[in-house]
Amino acid sequence: MARLDSRTALRVAHAATVAVGVLLLVVGTIAGVVNREILDADRFAAHVDAVRTDPDVARQLGVVITERLLEEQPDLVALRPLVETTATSVVASPTISPLVRSAVAPLYRAIVLGQGGDPLVLRLADVAAVVVGVVTEVSPRADATIPSDLDVQLSELGGQEYDAGVVDRVHRVTWLARLCPVLGLLLLAGAGALFARRGARVRGALRDVGRGALAAGLLLAVVLLLVGALSRHADRATLGGAVRHAGWAELAGEFWLATGLVVTVGAIAILASRDRLDPRELLRPARDPLEATGRAVVLGVAGLALVGDPLRVATLLLTVAGVVLVVWGIASLLVTVVRAPRARTWGVVALALLVAGWIVLVLPTEQDLPTGRAALASGEGCNGHVELCSRRYDEVSFPATHNSMSAATTPNWFFPEQPDGIIDQLDHGIRVLLVDSWYGQRTDRRGIVATAEGSRAKAEAEARATYGDATVDSALRLRNAFGLTPRGRAEPYLCHALCELGSTRWLDNLRETKDWLDEHPTEVVTLFVQDEVSPEDTADVIERAGLLPYVYTPAGGPADSGWPTLGQMVDSGKRLVVLMEGHGGGDEYPWLLQGFRWVQDTPFLFRTPSEFSCEPNRGPADAPLFLVNHWISDKRATVTNAEAVNARDVLLPRVERCQQERGMLPNFVAVDYYDRGDLLGVVDTLNGF
Repeated sequence: MARLDSRTALRVAHAATVAVGVLLLVVGTIAGVVNREILDADRFAAHVDAVRTDPDVARQLGVVITERLLEEQPDLVALRPLVETTATSVVASPTISPLVRSAVAPLYRAIVLGQGGDPLVLRLADVAAVVVGVVTEVSPRADATIPSDLDVQLSELGGQEYDAGVVDRVHRVTWLARLCPVLGLLLLAGAGALFARRGARVRGALRDVGRGALAAGLLLAVVLLLVGALSRHADRATLGGAVRHAGWAELAGEFWLATGLVVTVGAIAILASRDRLDPRELLRPARDPLEATGRAVVLGVAGLALVGDPLRVATLLLTVAGVVLVVWGIASLLVTVVRAPRARTWGVVALALLVAGWIVLVLPTEQDLPTGRAALASGEGCNGHVELCSRRYDEVSFPATHNSMSAATTPNWFFPEQPDGIIDQLDHGIRVLLVDSWYGQRTDRRGIVATAEGSRAKAEAEARATYGDATVDSALRLRNAFGLTPRGRAEPYLCHALCELGSTRWLDNLRETKDWLDEHPTEVVTLFVQDEVSPEDTADVIERAGLLPYVYTPAGGPADSGWPTLGQMVDSGKRLVVLMEGHGGGDEYPWLLQGFRWVQDTPFLFRTPSEFSCEPNRGPADAPLFLVNHWISDKRATVTNAEAVNARDVLLPRVERCQQERGMLPNFVAVDYYDRGDLLGVVDTLNGF
């Protein structure tokens, strides 16, 4: 019994020693690759340079560069699609490789050498210069608004200083790379020698080194497969996800090569521990579970590689065949000249072929900016205030956005007039959406919509009146360079005149609005539509979006129909008011209200703040609702203008003056770039808060 316990204890000690040795080999292998590929300045710079040319990374860096440029010069937002496309092309261009590699040097020095105490920033002012140069070439009017020197921050690593602790942790990798493999092999060899029979200690040491290395290779393979799977599922629509995916694609081969070398060491050690070698032993059934598991993993990974990318695997196999020929030649030379044992020599050749095939087959295949929605904190009251529940709809002031669909964050929108999309606006407190509906057609260029032929002349005339001939001609030249071909039927889109300058499919947006109303049951929202889409098609998209149960229908006309309170609208669920500038829905669609029977407004064409007035514009004097249009119509400096006129000391005096002159509460206060200035605060003041 004591003898049995002693053997059990020896087996446990042996297994524990081998396990520690395997773990050290795994850690040492990973640290070795990191030390060689990341902590070496030249290799690190080369990897960074390769990653930035990845299409997804280049696209996201283009977005970052664009945003930095727009921070420096907000009025360039009118040309955002052009700036973003140009920035992406420049980032991916091979001509900036020297620039990128030189920019990486401060990063390497800060992390590896611990030099510099400032937050680490990669500055690519030269990239910005190239982008600006192309933009001004395509759109000369941008030249006057672009500063001569724009530093573009591409990356801030953590937004904090790198202290000595970080540098110490980095240097530990070097020590791990040096010590762990040696300690691991010593532990494995020691375990095999100490626990083997007398006379077989060398063979036992080789056997345990071989088995331990194979086990380490198995663990490494599992880890690498898991990391590869995670990288393939990274969200490449974000810069972080794109970099993770591209970074792994760049470094994966090095990790797999290191894993193959570990497996090679294990296989050679096992073969060297045997008295007699026969290549046919590679095809015999496995003798124990460990060997069977190893073979199963090799075959499984090989099969996955063949299924995943047969063309690349075939190419790599040809490379391996060349390596095998070299090994074969060396083995033949050893047999002939040195008179090495034939069996052992051909066993090594067979082993080399197996290891080369393993390395090739397990190489993974390469595979080719959103805003967060702030949830409304208040679940009580109506539109965020309990006091508003008892007020009639026409007794409440609502914040509104002009051309709500024209968002800087929406791809392919020229001349945006809001910072973000309609749902984000709702999240941030906007409750009246002034939108324009037009007929558009999809084109062969993804994301670009053409104005339907029947509406094109009117749309172009309106665009020229709004933006000017030179601006529209420039944008159309850019779009026409793509050779757009309309496809499919015309359908309703939200466009500001020409859909080629930016569009949002209306049905999709209305479905999102319906989801938002579902999630916010105490909010009352208004759509005010400049309608170039017929009432029939407007009603159709609203019904298809599932919004009809939310739409409010008045009991009578503007003169004889008293508005319900917000609380009554919330209780009934009829919380969406739809106003149409041009054509109401008539008897067939009475909930499509003819806007300027129900609403009176101010003028909306003001080139400077001094021109603001409260004079009557559209709508009869007895219309129950009052819209104040508060924006500058000069589109050359939309953001700067909004910053100025949305300021509280400008906006509040104007709406109070309009309230006094017109004798009505401004129900809808509409602005460009609602995030600039104090629109929400001014509306709260009008509501008495």
